[in-house]
Amino acid sequence: MNSYNSIVVAGSSITDTSAWPTWASWLEQRYQPDVFVDTSVKGLGNELILLKAVHAAQKLDYPTIIVQLTAVDKWDWHIESSDLLTTLNKEKHPIVKLNLEDSHGFWSTGCHWPLWKEYYKTNYFSLEYQTFKTLLHIQWFQMLCKQNSWKHYIFFDSPVFSVTEEQLNTGQLTKQECVADTLIQNALCKSIYNLDNFDQIYQPGLIGYACLHDLPWYSSRFKGHPGSLTHYHFMTNIIVPALDKLLPPQNSIESCLDEAVRFQTLIDKI
Repeated sequence: MNSYNSIVVAGSSITDTSAWPTWASWLEQRYQPDVFVDTSVKGLGNELILLKAVHAAQKLDYPTIIVQLTAVDKWDWHIESSDLLTTLNKEKHPIVKLNLEDSHGFWSTGCHWPLWKEYYKTNYFSLEYQTFKTLLHIQWFQMLCKQNSWKHYIFFDSPVFSVTEEQLNTGQLTKQECVADTLIQNALCKSIYNLDNFDQIYQPGLIGYACLHDLPWYSSRFKGHPGSLTHYHFMTNIIVPALDKLLPPQNSIESCLDEAVRFQTLIDKI
């Protein structure tokens, strides 16, 4: 697709706009791209978030890729068995495909571990190794963007290097954890951790920003999924200053504040 001004967004449930407006909802208002592609899907782990971003970018000539990575205790399984695909498509989180015509796809269930995932989580899951894989995927993504001259920016939806989504779903998060990197303080992660690759990422993420600024980010029904008003503040104070260095701003997003407040009020009532 020939376009000199295209934006690809990738993320998981916190980025997804199907429930209420998130920061991704206001990118078009700010930057007026010719092409806007949002690949965010609930339940995705970081591997598939980045794969979907790259897959979408490869169809465009001059993409700017905006990725919001998520907690590392979520993982994506690639499924090829037709019988298993049929079974898993009946689950809460069905198979996610890179192409509609694909006969295979990924089973991504977020911080929900049904069936075999529960067994794997109990017996084989390693938080240290899963953090290591996220570091690898970030470096792979950055290398690919450099090779293709793709503009890109990575955000986190939470302090992914210090807390898990399992913890966030309890509503527990301290300000100290928002700026910590305890999950990469091990020999495996330190073997590849290169500060040059990560020092431009705002590591507290959306939820960490909310916690540090005493904004709401947790509710008993939606758990660690901040409402629209918190997204708006994160957008104006963290995302816009970063993206304005990559993309020429076209409009203010001040007009989006009323929408954010309206949806936040509805969320607070639920």
